[in-house]
Order: sequence, then C-alpha cells, then structure tokens
Amino acid sequence: MHKTTVPAKALMALFFIAFLCIPVSAYSADASDLYNTGRELTESGNYTQAIAAYNDAIALEPLYYEAWDGLADALNRNGQFNDALAASNRSLALHPEYVQGWINRGQILYNIGYWYEDTVHNIPAADTLYAEQVTAFEKAITLDPDSAEAWFNKGYALAGMKRYDEAIAAFDQVKVIDPSYPNLEKNRKIAVQLRDKTDSSPQTTGSIQSTQAETTPAETTGLQPAGISPQPSPQYGIAGVIAILCAGFLILQRK
Repeated sequence: MHKTTVPAKALMALFFIAFLCIPVSAYSADASDLYNTGRELTESGNYTQAIAAYNDAIALEPLYYEAWDGLADALNRNGQFNDALAASNRSLALHPEYVQGWINRGQILYNIGYWYEDTVHNIPAADTLYAEQVTAFEKAITLDPDSAEAWFNKGYALAGMKRYDEAIAAFDQVKVIDPSYPNLEKNRKIAVQLRDKTDSSPQTTGSIQSTQAETTPAETTGLQPAGISPQPSPQYGIAGVIAILCAGFLILQRK
C-alpha cells in the first residue's frame, strides 16, 4: 500500500473552503478590544469614557454594528437620547436582525417619550414614542421568541401605557422562559395592583416602578431594571481554518 500524495489543486480547494468559513463579520483585534473596553466602562457607569471607546472602535471598523449599538446604549445612559437614537439607527441599518439592538432602541424611545411627556408636556408625541418603543420590543421578540429580556421590557412598557392585562401576559411569558429573571415578580405584582385599582385611581403614563417611588423614569437607565449590558464582541482566530485544512488533509491521506 502506498501513501496518497495530496494534489496541489486539492490543497487549494481546501484553502478556499476554509476561507469561506471565516465569518465575514470578524473585526480587527484593536476594534474588538475597544468594544470590550466600552462594555466594561458602560457596566461600571463611566459612560463618557465608554462613548469614546466605542467611537474609537467604530473609527477602525465603520461596519461594527455591535459597537454602534454599544455607543447607542452608552449615550442613552448618559442622557444623550437623540444621539443615542441616531447610533441605534446606524446599528440596525447595518444589521436589522440584531435582537439586542432592538431592545436598546426601545429603551431609548422610552426616554425620549418621557422627555416629551414630562418636560414639554406633549402627550401625543410621547404616546407615539411609547408605541414605537413597544414595536421595537415586539421586533426583538419576533427575531428571538425566547428572549426573556425582550418580553420583560415589553411588559414594562405596556404597564407604563396602562395596558395592564397585556403587561401581565408579557411578564408571565418571561416567567416561562426564565423564572428567576431580575425584578420579574415585583414588576408583575405592581402591574396587577395598578390594574385592580385603575377605575378608582387613574395612573399617569410612565414607568410602573415610578409609582412606587423606587426609580425616576427620566433616569438614563430607562427600562433597564435588570442590569442589561451589551453583548461580548465576536472575535475570530485562525483555529477554525487550521482545523478544516487538517481534516481535509487527513481525508486525502486515507489509503
């Protein structure tokens, strides 16, 4: 028995296949490091520095939709709501199926809506933005029906709009997906209480937690009582390519 020689064309074919398997969304190491720095700074409350880190990542990788979304989140938490919405628009234009992007967009729309309600007293404009907020969460749910985060935010938004039965149903769905989801039971209980006393004590539009004097709806955290944070940056190496080449080589070497 003799050892089969690997033809040059076969090696070239394997290399081409391996090349195709490299994710097209891979970003440079520097950009990924800046993105992860932005995440850490956001989680620690250093929003100004987080914004700078995300902007640096985007300067290196203009198509880095996760960095655009991270920038939107940091801007939102820093109270720069219009800039946050613009960054969110860019992120979702690059990747319309980004679930976290739709969730963050809903949170931004909530804060802008509350500003219209509380500061300029433009209730129709606020209601329009609140409705868009719910639409954003519903889009996230359509993309990922098992996203407890999206369902929770939808419930939180619906309760703020006094659509209590729908809010309770959304919270119940969260319980099915993740029974230990942060603040779930508290928010569901408040929604039930508000629904039960709606006839005798009308509530104002806004966060259901604001009725308990626990949070201020205008805070930059918006609809983030569960401690939402951006997702880790996707980073890719050459390990997958090497594995594919080695596997192909061994197959061709079979006697």
